[in-house]
Amino acid sequence: MTDLHDSLPDLMRRATEDLQPATPELVARGIRRGKVLRRRRTALAGLSGAAAVLATVGIIVGSTQLLQHGAAPAVEPAAPPRAHHLTRAVTPAETLATLLPKSLHRSKAATSDDGTLSVVLDDGKGGGLLTVDMMTAQPNTDCNGSPAGACTVEPDGTVYVAYANRPLYADENPGGIAVTTVEVFYPDGRQISLSNYNAPKDQGVEHSRPAPILSITQLTQIARSKQWVYPPRVS
Repeated sequence: MTDLHDSLPDLMRRATEDLQPATPELVARGIRRGKVLRRRRTALAGLSGAAAVLATVGIIVGSTQLLQHGAAPAVEPAAPPRAHHLTRAVTPAETLATLLPKSLHRSKAATSDDGTLSVVLDDGKGGGLLTVDMMTAQPNTDCNGSPAGACTVEPDGTVYVAYANRPLYADENPGGIAVTTVEVFYPDGRQISLSNYNAPKDQGVEHSRPAPILSITQLTQIARSKQWVYPPRVS
């Protein structure tokens, strides 16, 4: 019987004689692989910031637990991105569309270079132009310059102007055009003016109806609506 102590060295020699020592090429590949992984980690941190760093740490910790406990690390599902609700300033045309009587037919709203909004209304008895002017400027605190008897200063300082079916261009108005107007000047400088004509234009045409479609009461309700979004002061 062969002595075990005599054969053990020979057995170990034969078991390892086919194994090759680590070559310089194998070491070099390992170094290159480590550099690639480091570059990837650096890029991940640069693109995703702190979130990527935390994700990398989680992977490392999970891998360590896997090696220590032999269990697969739990992967937390990514939180859905938070929705950002953007608010858009309502345009005068959109606001006006919600304030006009639904029974009226109206043309497509147009805005001139000076910011005047205009739309032609029709109740089936003739069309009439409606214009809206809005701005924020130096507050108007009195009735100077307003038509006599058509202006009031309210207790809070708001100046209110209104007149109905007033002829335009008294000296040159062959078309018989008249206008109903409401103007509101708030103490903080917000101003709004609505004018409704008894013709589809404010000049150069014949009147299409005896009086404008909208009354002073209707124009006042529209002008005083809280839905209007005023432009910032530019003067």
